[in-house]
Amino acid sequence: MASFFQGLSNVFSTFGAAVFVPVILFVIAKCMGVSGKKAFQTALLCAVGLTGFNLVINSYSGIIAPVVNQMVENAGVNLPVLDTGWQSTSVIAYSTQVGLVFIGVAIVLQLLLFFLKWTNVFMASDLWNNYSFMVWGSMLYALTGNMLLAMALMVMQLLYILLFSEACAKRWSTYYDYENCCMTAPHHLESLPFAVLMNWLLGKIGFNKIKLNAQNLQKKLGILGEPMFIGLIVGALIGVIGNFNSLFGAGALTAWGTVSSAAVSTAAIMAVFPKVAGIFASAFTTLTDAYKSKAAKSGEGREWYLSVNDACGYGEPNTLVSGIILIPIMLGLAFILPGNTILPMADLCALPYMVEVFVCISNGNIAKSVLSGAIWFSLGMIVASQLAPTFTQVAVDAGFQLSQAGVYVISFGIMCHPLIAGLFYAFWSQNPVIIGAVVVLYFVLYFLFRKNRGRFIDYLERSASEYVAG
Repeated sequence: MASFFQGLSNVFSTFGAAVFVPVILFVIAKCMGVSGKKAFQTALLCAVGLTGFNLVINSYSGIIAPVVNQMVENAGVNLPVLDTGWQSTSVIAYSTQVGLVFIGVAIVLQLLLFFLKWTNVFMASDLWNNYSFMVWGSMLYALTGNMLLAMALMVMQLLYILLFSEACAKRWSTYYDYENCCMTAPHHLESLPFAVLMNWLLGKIGFNKIKLNAQNLQKKLGILGEPMFIGLIVGALIGVIGNFNSLFGAGALTAWGTVSSAAVSTAAIMAVFPKVAGIFASAFTTLTDAYKSKAAKSGEGREWYLSVNDACGYGEPNTLVSGIILIPIMLGLAFILPGNTILPMADLCALPYMVEVFVCISNGNIAKSVLSGAIWFSLGMIVASQLAPTFTQVAVDAGFQLSQAGVYVISFGIMCHPLIAGLFYAFWSQNPVIIGAVVVLYFVLYFLFRKNRGRFIDYLERSASEYVAG
């Protein structure tokens, strides 16, 4: 059994989402009666789209990451916990004993929950992001040595995330224009309750009147408000901040070259990403048509959503702009937050992923998204600061090499999230009352949502409609 799970881990780590997600889609398409030719075309479009996402994002990150690192060096503040990024964290998670066991559990549980109609989200199509659960389970096992407790934590986190994903599915699908698709990345969906609360609160104090979004800027400013131009300006600002100390003097030419590269690259991703997203979205047209046809014939009224990778929303103009604006903001806040020991670095470029829930709930309101994200991720850094030594030990045990002694590592993008970290703390307490309260709260929320599903989803749509681009 251990060798089987190890084999699964090796497959996921070797082939990645761009291979096994299309394979899963091919199987789903065949199960829905799609012809072999169309099923293969669906899988191929998905593979091309995911690969395109990775090529565009990795190329952009390769250009913008050095600028972000220069911002960190210019700040001159030494924080002992370094953000090594979600990529290294995912490798660590799939390399732990807990991670190996949970791979099989996650696949079985996600399939059962969907086919038993406990949830209308088919989460198994984005198996890759289960590493986010594995990180927390691995840390709890390192602290307690209790495998059953670690498994219970990950299962509970999965149940909460599935609930939040289903609650947000229509809003995410509508905003990002992927019909009957949703996002289930645990490190993003956990912010849903806070996003809904902040959207309501900020709307009450006038933020709906702030027309700061890509659509309105384009309408008001013409070519100057187009996504490419917005990307050019935002990228240039990041470049200037990152190279401020070198803009004048001996190295000025190189510094200005870096600024221009950051500006043009950000403009490019704003223009190119929607086209790649279009290819990826077309992969689901066949599945959607097949589902509607099958549902009509069978009389089944069930509406279900297919989980897709969070990269699908990365390049949407308001999402990308909100995330990039947050880069210097989160870096600055890290230096002044009381109790914070984390220096965000590698995952700063992942902020457009991290704000997707805030952006879709607010219907693209950049002002709401930036403020909500800054507050939530700041709380996350304070909470996660206490966990850095434990995660570092898990990383070392998994073979991660530390660059120097006395330094801890963490992932800003994966672990600086208060709610999912709160579930970890509840199970870490090993207090039956606290753990029981977490479990009871889930079932209360679940049955409340099932009873009021339509009303809640309609509320999200109405709240979103209160903010329009015009």
